[in-house]
Amino acid sequence: MNSSNPTYERRILRVLRHIHDHLDGDLSLETLSKVACMSPFHWHRVFFGITGETLANCIRRLRMDRATFLLLQTGDSVAEIAIQCGYGNAQSFARSFQAEYGLTPAKFRKSEISYKASTSPGQAPPKSFDIDIRHMPAYRLVAEAHLGGYQFLGRTISQLHARLVLRNMASAEAAAIAVLHEDPWLIPESELRSDIGFAMEPDSPLPPDFREVHIPAGRHAVLHFKGPYVGLFEAYQYLYGHWVPQNGVELSDAPIYAMILEDPREVSPNELRTNICLPLLD
Repeated sequence: MNSSNPTYERRILRVLRHIHDHLDGDLSLETLSKVACMSPFHWHRVFFGITGETLANCIRRLRMDRATFLLLQTGDSVAEIAIQCGYGNAQSFARSFQAEYGLTPAKFRKSEISYKASTSPGQAPPKSFDIDIRHMPAYRLVAEAHLGGYQFLGRTISQLHARLVLRNMASAEAAAIAVLHEDPWLIPESELRSDIGFAMEPDSPLPPDFREVHIPAGRHAVLHFKGPYVGLFEAYQYLYGHWVPQNGVELSDAPIYAMILEDPREVSPNELRTNICLPLLD
């Protein structure tokens, strides 16, 4: 590993965390280059080279992640949410949001995806999903812990991908995998634990500052989901509350996991495809 990698890794992670924690603040190139301790001229080129996206796209994506959470999980007005997401007024926020989702914030809040995580699994879900049963292979993941709601998975994916790029361990074609450890109806959203990882070869060495997570091979029910990660709760509800009891399957004790089939840096939230894999007894 290049001896300069740890320094750049710290800079990338410091900037990504700063963006996430200050979405309502000054996120100009000049400010973020100071966080990175580099000149603006060089910093944006380094950021793009490592993460594969511009600072503007990264900031917009993370602001939209927060916006969907606030729209669906709080009663704050659109104007209040605009300020919390770093927009000067509700009009500029609405234009950006509609360009991303195809709906105004108000219409998004009333749309089919407006699903509350606290809804009882026994209630009828607003839609169904395609599910098939297939044998899934075993996976060994180089992983990073994620704490919080599923709509923020993209943040951890970006951080992990950047770290792996700097260590020549990233594959552009690899799908991120999120191992979901908690029941979202029993655990507060802020305390949901997941492990985000990328598959690695069985004999590849694991750096000491990464997590290693194993997913066993076996028979799985695979739900095909398309849309923003905030909608994963709805898919989760349908899988457990309707498909499982109606099909009489027995569940394995292995963890449920989601295969992130699209890069959230390159695809609009409405086009994100995710396979939710529920392990079954043979």
